[in-house]
Amino acid sequence: FLMLVGGGLRVVHVTLHEGINSALRRLTSELIEKAALAADSALRDLGVAKPRVGVFGINPHAGENGLFGDEDNRIVAPAIQKLREQGVDAHGPEGADTMLARDGFDAYVAHIPVKLLAGRKASALSIGADTLFSSVGHGAAFDIAGKNCADPEAVIRAIKLVGGAK
Repeated sequence: FLMLVGGGLRVVHVTLHEGINSALRRLTSELIEKAALAADSALRDLGVAKPRVGVFGINPHAGENGLFGDEDNRIVAPAIQKLREQGVDAHGPEGADTMLARDGFDAYVAHIPVKLLAGRKASALSIGADTLFSSVGHGAAFDIAGKNCADPEAVIRAIKLVGGAK
């Protein structure tokens, strides 16, 4: 899984770099559960003793109890229940706007515009494997290669992310 870090947020993507139809077809309670478990483990590796993980809903307002689709009740809510049974402090499903308006979450499971908030300063952290791997969140930035204008902040953050990990 990929955790993007920037703009004051840590966001774990359940699906990544695929069209919306493909992502929705692959989205299951089990996949959400695995992403949240990877987030919990990575946060502990990064020194967060008791991580609190927020899980965004799929539909607007997390479905409004079926008004905007049943996917949140059918897919996301069971994943959260299983996570809690495993001791993960997981919350949701909830609309991203509502959940982001509250403090206290160490990471979010979803896909929101971290790059919008952090721009080229976002860092990416590969989680869920035995080793944490970090890089910049924007890719290789070929558009500015050789122009002597790169900002090293994202690279420095990427190094620091894994530098202090267990």
